Amino acid sequence: MTDEQSVLLHRTGRLARVTLNRPHRRNSFDLAMLARFEDVLHDLGRDHDVEVVVLTGEGTAFCAGTDLHELAGLDAGTTMHVQRRTAELVERWYRLEQTTVTAFNGPAIGSGAVLGLASDLRVAADPAFFTFPEVTFGIPLTWSGMAILADLVGADLAKRWLLLGERIDPAEMLALRLVTRVVDVDGLPAAVTGVVDRLLATSAVGRSMTKRAARLAGPRFDAVATDSYLGALSVALRPPGDYLDRGGR
Repeated sequence: MTDEQSVLLHRTGRLARVTLNRPHRRNSFDLAMLARFEDVLHDLGRDHDVEVVVLTGEGTAFCAGTDLHELAGLDAGTTMHVQRRTAELVERWYRLEQTTVTAFNGPAIGSGAVLGLASDLRVAADPAFFTFPEVTFGIPLTWSGMAILADLVGADLAKRWLLLGERIDPAEMLALRLVTRVVDVDGLPAAVTGVVDRLLATSAVGRSMTKRAARLAGPRFDAVATDSYLGALSVALRPPGDYLDRGGR
């Protein structure tokens, strides 16, 4: 698989679809995939024709976050550099001019859940769930994760999820309004199309200005400015042992 194929970008008129396409690793991000997503963000940032962007995953998972096998082999300096880029990636996705919609087609783990939750609107298939197992690996959640979670559910609940590695199932996603709908897998494309059609029937300027206004009350990205340092330090100091494929990876 080429680097470009790890994240697919398809444009159709005013709609763009971004697909995480590394299903053999449950769409987890390695360095090549990170660079490809950065390129996709750059392309979208310059595209004045696209008004709505849908993000989803290929296969049975949405995204398993960072590829921990690769992370385990990085030195502290490289880890800090990468984790600064991932925090910036989430913030850039959150600040896209276009209206963003996440279609959670399956489990979203750790930073993978953070990326999906940074969209403006979110729909989930019933096999999807969220969990944040980073603490069980001896590392904190980075990717601007606390800023996004605290904005959506409050810092106290976010902290509980992270410390206990709790699993958030579809019923709780809906109750907490993390998603607007939960549907079966076969119904996900139609549900997303319904959301997209409603968005495209409204004013692009109105949607853009609404996003700009919401940013003033949105995630405090400055509060997680030390994420990259803390993440690198924790990788360097974590207890001996291999990263394990936990948390649904």
